[in-house]
Amino acid sequence: MRFFTICCRNFMAQAYTLYESLIAHHPDAVFAVALCDEVGDFDLNSFPFRIIPLRDLGIDDLDSMIARYNITELNTAIKPFVFNYLHEEAAGAPVIYFDPDILVTSPLEELVGALDAGADCVLTPHMLEPSEWAEMHEGRILQFGIYNLGFVALRGTPEVQRICHWWGRRLQTDCVIDVSRGLFVDQKWADLFPAFIENTYILRHPGYNVAYWNLSHRRITIENGAWCVNGLPLRFFHFSGSVMSEPTVFSRHSTFYVRGGLRALDDLFDTYCETVRANGFHFYQAEFPYSYSWSGPSGENQHTPEGASAKKLGPGTLAASIFSVTNFPHLPLLKAESQAEYIRKTSILSDVESARRGVEDALVPKDDPFRISGYCVVCGRQDNLVVSSMYSPGNFPDGRPIPNWREHLNCSCGLTNRLRATLHVMQQHMPPGRSDRIYLTEQATPLFTWFAQRYENVSGSEYFGPDQTGGATVKGFRHEDIQNLSFPDKSFDLIISLEVLEHVPFPDSAFRELRRCLRDDGAALITAPFKNTDAHDEIRARLTEKGEIEHFMPPEYHGNPVDLQGGALCFRYFGWDVLDRLKGAGFSRAEVVFYWSRRFGYLGNTNAIILAYA
Repeated sequence: MRFFTICCRNFMAQAYTLYESLIAHHPDAVFAVALCDEVGDFDLNSFPFRIIPLRDLGIDDLDSMIARYNITELNTAIKPFVFNYLHEEAAGAPVIYFDPDILVTSPLEELVGALDAGADCVLTPHMLEPSEWAEMHEGRILQFGIYNLGFVALRGTPEVQRICHWWGRRLQTDCVIDVSRGLFVDQKWADLFPAFIENTYILRHPGYNVAYWNLSHRRITIENGAWCVNGLPLRFFHFSGSVMSEPTVFSRHSTFYVRGGLRALDDLFDTYCETVRANGFHFYQAEFPYSYSWSGPSGENQHTPEGASAKKLGPGTLAASIFSVTNFPHLPLLKAESQAEYIRKTSILSDVESARRGVEDALVPKDDPFRISGYCVVCGRQDNLVVSSMYSPGNFPDGRPIPNWREHLNCSCGLTNRLRATLHVMQQHMPPGRSDRIYLTEQATPLFTWFAQRYENVSGSEYFGPDQTGGATVKGFRHEDIQNLSFPDKSFDLIISLEVLEHVPFPDSAFRELRRCLRDDGAALITAPFKNTDAHDEIRARLTEKGEIEHFMPPEYHGNPVDLQGGALCFRYFGWDVLDRLKGAGFSRAEVVFYWSRRFGYLGNTNAIILAYA
């Protein structure tokens, strides 16, 4: 199934949350965002899903729509045009729309069943029972529309495409909030769908499209660890009008429901708000003002918060670093806990991958070294990042060396692509407190110095050979063998091991030691050469029982801060089964996250970080 949502750049945290909740229950879903905004400096290709720019939809006289509508009207007016766009690609398959402020909480079994049974249109009514005493009573629903268009599924049959074209023509001029004329954006027009589309299915399951307008008849509970509504599974909740910044407001469209008295729903809303904030809510809100008129030509927008003013596209306000928690820049990630999951997610991103390689190709001049502009979240400023041909894996057809982007893009703070991105992911997913106990499997490096200057309880170590005793001081540094650490059990909240484990002959022993030294709520962040195409490790060398090195491939030595001339032998490149082995060592969960961002200078197709949770 193909799903999409529509939003502006400043609403991407909600869209990203919708995406994550959807694929958690429908891993094969194809997801896209139609961006109802100007692209500007928005990093389209950094997301793990497709983004369709507004001006790619081919809408006739789009500029007059932009001038005519407020933010709510324009976002809803383009909906039929996105359906037409995706129906052309889907070859008659169903396309499903969700508003971006929706959280999917369980598999959409009834929707799948209705589509499998041949439904060409699936709608959910605002209410399933008379509600004459409720805040949202039947009279108000008649004004806003029988069906809530925060969700609709349409199969791309010729009949449905014809209706979508009709719908689009009407919305070009009459997608307005004008209740006195009987119009409410795209929604009122959909009251006609059951009359116009023969195979329309009205989905009456109470777990669909639960929101403030039907809470008088739907009770949210938690049963056996699962969200339920009226004793049935909650499929998705629609947080229409939710206010992230106001702790007591459940929806700005309702005066009846107030947070603090909603029982289980309070927990659901808290979970949702926490997730949206973690997915960059403050960053997108502050950094990407809406390009067009917020309130429309009338100067009023009945569907937005009181006092919201028109916002125009302007220069970004990004001025955040590792320690700017409130407005910390969000880095979209593709996450996978298995090779199969990775293949599923990347199989639909070929266009995105191609666009990324095109961006990189255009950045590489014939001169070497060269610089490109990028924003460093470690030092909190724009910088000219340095790239050279050192470690080049090959050449472009015209002879230019292809950079090893992962080990370059050096900021003036001294950190490369890999190191800056590692700290970015750390702060986004497992940010340590200043007094947390942190262990780095390195000590003679600028990264260790960086940590030691900013956190109170940082330990580090280097490896000086098998004859040294764990915990001893050698040449001014602590000696540790990661396969047999000398630290007590549960010593650390966070362990960071960067480009070390590939040099260890017995990494499974190291995994067990890392887990032993972590507190039960701790985490490990690991980078090492990782082959996303391979299920198993690529073994380059091994240590025999006699203590001899047996090579299976030409020896490969990497930089070693305590042996600059000799380096460190690489025993392996890790494959996907490293996640199973981490879990076998006692970690409860492990995943690989992949990142790419032109804006932050995270380029290349080998950017992978392993996150392991105790």
